[in-house]
Amino acid sequence: MTKLIDDPILLTKKLIGFRSITPDDGGSLEFIASFVKQLGFKTKVFSTQGVTNLFARWSPKSGFKRTLAFNGHVDVVPPGNESLWDSDPFNGDIRNERVFGRGSVDMKSSVAAFLVALKEIIEEEGPSCSFVLLITSDEEGSAEYGTKELLNWVVKNKEVIDDCLVGEPTSSKFVGDTIKIGRRGSLSGFIVCRGKQGHIAYPDKAVNPVEELIHFLSKLKSLKLDDGSEFFEPSSLNISTIDTNNNALNVIPENSYANFNVRFNDQHSCSSLIKKIDTLASKHNEVSDATLEIKYKCSGESFLTEPGRLSDLLITSIKDAAGVDCKLSTGGGTSDARFMRNYCPVVEFGLVGDTMHQINENTKVDDIVLLKDIYKNFLKNYNKKV
Repeated sequence: MTKLIDDPILLTKKLIGFRSITPDDGGSLEFIASFVKQLGFKTKVFSTQGVTNLFARWSPKSGFKRTLAFNGHVDVVPPGNESLWDSDPFNGDIRNERVFGRGSVDMKSSVAAFLVALKEIIEEEGPSCSFVLLITSDEEGSAEYGTKELLNWVVKNKEVIDDCLVGEPTSSKFVGDTIKIGRRGSLSGFIVCRGKQGHIAYPDKAVNPVEELIHFLSKLKSLKLDDGSEFFEPSSLNISTIDTNNNALNVIPENSYANFNVRFNDQHSCSSLIKKIDTLASKHNEVSDATLEIKYKCSGESFLTEPGRLSDLLITSIKDAAGVDCKLSTGGGTSDARFMRNYCPVVEFGLVGDTMHQINENTKVDDIVLLKDIYKNFLKNYNKKV
């Protein structure tokens, strides 16, 4: 039986030891399931398309009125060239009062801190609310068979969740300075500009797709999207690649390619942006001898959990444990909160993310302890409000 580790630092070290490169959980979810079963959780571990997920619920014996979920992930990005690390990226070395290893920041320490906070609350408080764990091994990858599949399972099995905390690294300079109450949406575009191949010395006999694409990208970058909104910064559109796959200096290529991404606020949706960009492309095609085609991928819509009960509880919990006045943010990239928001109100809070995904990823041991204390305060305050 899995030992109930009551030290969030040692539990972080244990979780780092699982080589859980996305989407492989490396056995970590069975370990967590065994851990929480000893606290009285009922667990379900299942796999979809090679992705392992964990659902677990703890409920008081006399019934409950509300359920708080914790959403997190045990999968990590690849470590890269392991010889560049100062120690084994899956050993969880502790030195200079820091824990080193892939996932130490994003986000095994958060999972460990929450598990220990749960253990302490259940043993000390006898809560009257219910707690749920939704932990996946497919957050760093495609995210198609992780939290989305967990929520499909929740719906199919008529499980009820009222609120959710996602343990992503949200803090900026020190633990507790930032929580996230929403995220920008993400829309990617993949452009093919089709021209006519020809000799570069005879441009009149060809249609240069490179120049036409550059012309269109200039128009695309000039699009005025918005000036921001109450809780969001202005939307941004950025070009990520331009290519022709052309190695001949004396040939005008037949096609050229470009990719772009829009990070957008709550004044837009993927569909409204696609309509706007397609209109621009159609106008360009009307006056160009080259033809633009654009395909899209919507990774998530923008969303906002209005400041209120849930964020207030977290703000109070941070203030009591860390003495910090935190700010509310909607910045950064996407997270699995974009899936949770369709099911219940969601906030995000975790460690400082300054070394995540880097060689020698690491975090302060004191920060892990502080995070555990904040989570414990949050669980206690949430239970009081039931």
